[in-house]
Amino acid sequence: MQIYINKIKNQNIMLHNCLMNAKWLKEFSLIPLNFNTKEIENFIKLAEEIWIVETIGYEWYEELLEQVRENNLTPENSTALVEAIYPYLAMAVQYEALPSLWIHTTEVGLTLGSSENSTSVTLKDMTYYEQFIRRQLEVRKDYCKKWICEHIDSFPKASCCGCGCGCCQDNSKLHSPNKMQQLFSPRRRCTELR
Repeated sequence: MQIYINKIKNQNIMLHNCLMNAKWLKEFSLIPLNFNTKEIENFIKLAEEIWIVETIGYEWYEELLEQVRENNLTPENSTALVEAIYPYLAMAVQYEALPSLWIHTTEVGLTLGSSENSTSVTLKDMTYYEQFIRRQLEVRKDYCKKWICEHIDSFPKASCCGCGCGCCQDNSKLHSPNKMQQLFSPRRRCTELR
């Protein structure tokens, strides 16, 4: 029983051990200020694992997590979060949470989100919106990498080029798809489909 309780405590710590909170999520994403973020808070950690770790490197990510958890950010890390990482992370959270914003799981099954004054979007609308978010996400990823490269001397644990050198002089990594995200989204077999 004690092992199970410890496991639950560790899961709660993991869910709450994120770089971003609801305030910053609303500040940097397209999510409205009056939106109940409880529905998408679980996607913050997922977006960090899929998008942020691959972009900034695991060591720096762990340092940022520890400083955010202890509320003891260095001025350099605080600036990096607000200038480069939060805009990117907020869009990544919105991208990962997109299906749950459109389709809700209820006691009667899956339902489309709608109310008396609105109608649900169609699959075509949703596809357009997903592509729009993905384009924004890729631009923000490239900006984040570029910003870190320009200030690399302030972040010795950063490794956004993927080679581990920390210099990030190789700009061929810009505009490249996220390897981690591709693990969760299978490629289409026939690219001729419309």
